[in-house]
Amino acid sequence: MNVSSGQLRIALGILGAVVLGLLLNRFVVTDKKRIERTVQEMAEAAAKGDIDLLFSHISADYRDDSLSRTGLKSLATTYMDRYESTDPRIQWITVIVEGSMAHVQLGVSGGNARGGYPARYGTSEWSAEFRKESDRVWRMTSLKPARMYGREVSSWRDVTQRFEGR
Repeated sequence: MNVSSGQLRIALGILGAVVLGLLLNRFVVTDKKRIERTVQEMAEAAAKGDIDLLFSHISADYRDDSLSRTGLKSLATTYMDRYESTDPRIQWITVIVEGSMAHVQLGVSGGNARGGYPARYGTSEWSAEFRKESDRVWRMTSLKPARMYGREVSSWRDVTQRFEGR
């Protein structure tokens, strides 16, 4: 089989394009990947009880239906002081990026310990909004609970009642 120099150039061009595509996919960090990494860093900070690192990923103008950033920090601090988080894992995450805004849905599993007694809490589901801020860093602007302990929740009040065992 004779291969002409033109056919060889075409084959090498196709091979080069495939290799370039694979390299770009591996080394170019998309906004979606950045947000996924941010969520993972937030989970790790919460597990370590590092409130400062956790809140470095939360926008200064965070607000959801019932909590401001200050209220969320107070709630998180109370929880971290009361419980030791054990084995937190992001079970699934969906990120939809639209310009400088992103909608994130995720499932988180793990447990906590209080007074030396561990408890598993299964997978909780959350919905969050992120924004790429002026420093080009993605930060969370709102967080809403969807399911805890296998039950639908509609507000932070439902979440706090579940943690208090009511």
